[in-house]
Amino acid sequence: MQNILPTFYEMSILKFSMLILFFGVIFGVQMVQPALAFGNYERDLIYYPMDKKIADVRLNLKNTLEDTYFYTLDGEKLNAWYIKADENKPTVIYCHGQGENISQWQTVAQALANKGYGVFMLEYRGHGRSEGTPSESGLYTDLESAIKYLNDYKQVPQNNIVLWGRSLGGAVVADVASRDTYKGIVLESTFTNIRAAGVHLCSTGILEGKFSLWGKLATTFVKFMPMTEKFDTEHKVSKISSPLLIGHSINDETIPVSMGEKLASLNSDAQVYISKTGSHHSSEWFVNRALEFLASLNNTDSQSKNF
Repeated sequence: MQNILPTFYEMSILKFSMLILFFGVIFGVQMVQPALAFGNYERDLIYYPMDKKIADVRLNLKNTLEDTYFYTLDGEKLNAWYIKADENKPTVIYCHGQGENISQWQTVAQALANKGYGVFMLEYRGHGRSEGTPSESGLYTDLESAIKYLNDYKQVPQNNIVLWGRSLGGAVVADVASRDTYKGIVLESTFTNIRAAGVHLCSTGILEGKFSLWGKLATTFVKFMPMTEKFDTEHKVSKISSPLLIGHSINDETIPVSMGEKLASLNSDAQVYISKTGSHHSSEWFVNRALEFLASLNNTDSQSKNF
């Protein structure tokens, strides 16, 4: 499914950062406060704009789709779509990317449900119909709360849960997965850290022409601006001990394949899939490989039981 939102996101980074840089340099106004005070501007750059419009459900399911709400560990009310797994199948918690919502990735949910896997499409705080304001720590809490919800209310144990994150969602998954074990972990089109992703968008000319003065200034600004939001995936991926699949498309211009390769190099046990097709804004190139990975998890369990 194609998604054009990152284009608007990229443009918002450029325009907003240029305004801050211009007035700070030309007029000497202290626009860039210490990291704590700068946090609101920073969050605007990372999380907005976002598409809150929920598309109509187009899923053809044998099991019921539950449009559910639950509360996080810190009291935020979140929305999610839940499809119960067939017997002896794990449940996949799917974490989407920046500015998106759960209804935009129905093709992924359909592919998983067709194979009998449970699906929990998590809507982060501030996204879609979920309440609250997004933040790095908040998104980590959202995923932790989804895991607890499945365990407490759907009787899905943690050892039968797979975490799948794409783009920003991969950074969320990597953090939670680095601190505990799960059935499996899937990182799709994931960046090394949020600053490196921002520098790439500016320096490569994706936002504007490579030789544009604005592009060079934006790159410098993103390199040195104080940041409280890190999403430091590269320092967490080595701590993931669960079975891990890392996938990336060589055609990904938003998050370069080199970032996926860097993450893979930091976890020697990771399975790696580099696709010659696809892009950042679709998942069709990756779904079949992810399904193979999920099937291998069940096969491993079956072999273990035979010993």
